[in-house]
Amino acid sequence: MRLTYRYKLNILTHQRHTIDRWIELARRQYNFRLGERFRWFDATRHPVNCCPIDGGYGPVNSVENVFADIPLSKVLTKGKNKGAVYSLVNEGYVDWANVQKDGLKQTKLLFPEYKEMPAQMLQNVIERVNRAFDRFTQGDGNGKRSGKPKFKGKPYYSSICWPQDVKVLSAGLVSLPKLGELEFIEHRPIPVGFTVKTATIIRDGDGYHICFSLEDKFVPIVDVEIHPTESNSKGIDVGLEFYVSDSNGSQYEFPRWFRKAEKRIAKLQARKAKKPHGSIARKVLAVKISRLQAKVARSRKDWQFKLAYQLFADCDVIFCEDLQLKNLIRRNKLKTDDAGKIAANGQAAKSGMNKSMTDAALGQFLNQILPWVASKLGKQVIKIKPNGTSQYCQACLSKVPKGIGARWHDCDNCGESLPRDVNSGKLIKRIGLATVGEEQRSLKTALTCGRLKLIQPQHTVKSEDEARSLSFA
Repeated sequence: MRLTYRYKLNILTHQRHTIDRWIELARRQYNFRLGERFRWFDATRHPVNCCPIDGGYGPVNSVENVFADIPLSKVLTKGKNKGAVYSLVNEGYVDWANVQKDGLKQTKLLFPEYKEMPAQMLQNVIERVNRAFDRFTQGDGNGKRSGKPKFKGKPYYSSICWPQDVKVLSAGLVSLPKLGELEFIEHRPIPVGFTVKTATIIRDGDGYHICFSLEDKFVPIVDVEIHPTESNSKGIDVGLEFYVSDSNGSQYEFPRWFRKAEKRIAKLQARKAKKPHGSIARKVLAVKISRLQAKVARSRKDWQFKLAYQLFADCDVIFCEDLQLKNLIRRNKLKTDDAGKIAANGQAAKSGMNKSMTDAALGQFLNQILPWVASKLGKQVIKIKPNGTSQYCQACLSKVPKGIGARWHDCDNCGESLPRDVNSGKLIKRIGLATVGEEQRSLKTALTCGRLKLIQPQHTVKSEDEARSLSFA
């Protein structure tokens, strides 16, 4: 099992200067190695609409030119296969991870300042380039490809990693190769039995932090399988009016962290824009903005963790919607009138909702924090398809169409009257329980399998004011 713990560093001035210098050297190395990959990538490809008949590289990018600076093989000097010849080019594809790591020797000859950095740290920079390019060309484990990697500017490369030889000497003291001993605020102890595998120093707006990657091979990673029942499960619906509404009728409001700090951030950004580039005043304001934004992000994340623990306090299984949150914050499609002129498409109102959606960080809560807390507590999160969960009555299952502005559910068929999000939470729980063992967890599947039955309305309230009196933050 692997964990990551983050601590605040108390570093000396000369250590801070060394870290800043190493981060800058690592950033330059990252950009240089990424440029090598781009040159190879562009040289070995042709546009689809003008591919040559012979399928070669073309007169400019001939095979000799493409492989001119790339060694075809190397002799292994370590390990069981010492002395064997290892091919660096297989069927035209270059093993860039090994080629660029071998090139670090030449880098240290040309630029002696790289000699003061740990060798494993520079190799980690190559691994970052390799991972970024693999996500672009091959995709992740789910087959989703990322965009083209970008060259890193100074604000966007802010960490260096020690992949080995990290020693925690005592509580609040760590020893790192070629840097020495550093003090950190140990606000929580490292778990007994876990060893420190790697250490990463991150430079933030409010100082420096260190992240320890901890491992204990004797603690297995087990996927918990809990049979959901009526008593041990809960359904939740997320939104903007209330952050979470569960099937028990409880609703949780969220503090809207960015909205509260928005005016202060805007004032600082306006002042920063008036300062000349490179001036000390501009840098001071940039640090203030960074610290304020970091405070907003950490307040949000801390509150989400507390909410996740609170939701699991009285249940073992939580059913939630499998939302495509990226689709919810997209811009509205362009509209034109009969004359071909651009017409209003409601983007002004949508922009405000997009900002609130981003402030809520529902994706972080549903996809990261809630599953992590569940795994830590030995509990389970089950996702269902969101189709129809807000448009049907949880009691009689009849369709009750509602626009996004309608926040109350009134069913003319059975008389059920309650907040819209609470109705969705109850329906999500019913769908989850009805589709146990099914591959597709959705309202359609639940209705098809015949496990959803009509029930009498429960927890019915007569007015919206009465419902709000039952909810709490």
